[in-house]
Amino acid sequence: MASAEHERLVGLAAVWLKRRGFGVVATELRFGGHLEEPDAIGFRENCSALVEVKVSRSDFLADAKKPWRNGVPGLGLYRFYLSPPDVIQLDDLPDGWGLIHAVGKQLVDVVVPTGNRWPAAHFPDLGDWAKFQHPTCALIERKALYPIARRQTGRTA
Repeated sequence: MASAEHERLVGLAAVWLKRRGFGVVATELRFGGHLEEPDAIGFRENCSALVEVKVSRSDFLADAKKPWRNGVPGLGLYRFYLSPPDVIQLDDLPDGWGLIHAVGKQLVDVVVPTGNRWPAAHFPDLGDWAKFQHPTCALIERKALYPIARRQTGRTA
């Protein structure tokens, strides 16, 4: 069961995604066909972004053992950790991951791509965005989108 702090930060992650133009956002998403359970995920017409919330160092270290953290395609072309400042430091970040710190009620972008372009994979002239991109699986992302669409239409999955 998630702590109250985890739930609070998940809500902030959803706001962070919406403010960056992700029109479809879901939190604590669970769906069949894949074991990945994103804390917050957002979709735009051309890409997706995943935010994993970590409120303890042990949870962060355990997360690194998951296959979709180690090159196996999963959810989120762009991936970010969100934590209090004392949980994840710059040296802790896996390659290509962004970092957002929660300081009180505010979120501080510690490591994020420059600007608000959010290009699709393999888009020409990516600037620093290319280093933040991860392998995704289109089938898994469609499976994630389906229950979100069902919720938005008032139907259950």
